Amino acid sequence: MDLALPTAVLWLALGSTADPVVAGEAATEEPALATSEVVRVKRDFGKPHFDLVIDAWTDAAAARLHRAQLWWSNTSEADRRKPLGALIERMVKLQYRRLSSTSLTVAVAGDGKEFTFTVELASDGRVHAYVAIDTDGGRHIPRCRTDGVRLLARRVLGMPVGIASIAVTCTDAGGAVHSGQVRHREV
Repeated sequence: MDLALPTAVLWLALGSTADPVVAGEAATEEPALATSEVVRVKRDFGKPHFDLVIDAWTDAAAARLHRAQLWWSNTSEADRRKPLGALIERMVKLQYRRLSSTSLTVAVAGDGKEFTFTVELASDGRVHAYVAIDTDGGRHIPRCRTDGVRLLARRVLGMPVGIASIAVTCTDAGGAVHSGQVRHREV
């Protein structure tokens, strides 16, 4: 049995306690950029005061989406952000890919599944995340704006050992609200 993934899930469950390390690029560029929380991911395991979030940075004119980052948010410390850490990023693969000046993807792969969030800067300057979902009613919606996200653990004997699914509530292009699971790709 490969213990790397259960170890990664346990690490995600406990939450990293290391202080964030700010890269030189981030320290020099981000103060001039507007930051917004795009997605907050609650979990059904681990420390309840640690959420996962995707934040995005845009320029003052809201003309370009500069970057996005998935990291921890410690709700017991006024949502202080912390990077996931090298150990997690080796076991749960993260990939950021630019699609255009106003759009990029954040792909999270683990436990044989890859989940993709498309982060987009809208013409009104707001940043949203979109996912493809399979609704609880059996429909597939290829593009749905996230409203609420919850990471659900795959469990063995009650212990979290992997990623079962990512549950989501989202709004489609017509304004209808849906509940379902983020569609994933097998990896």
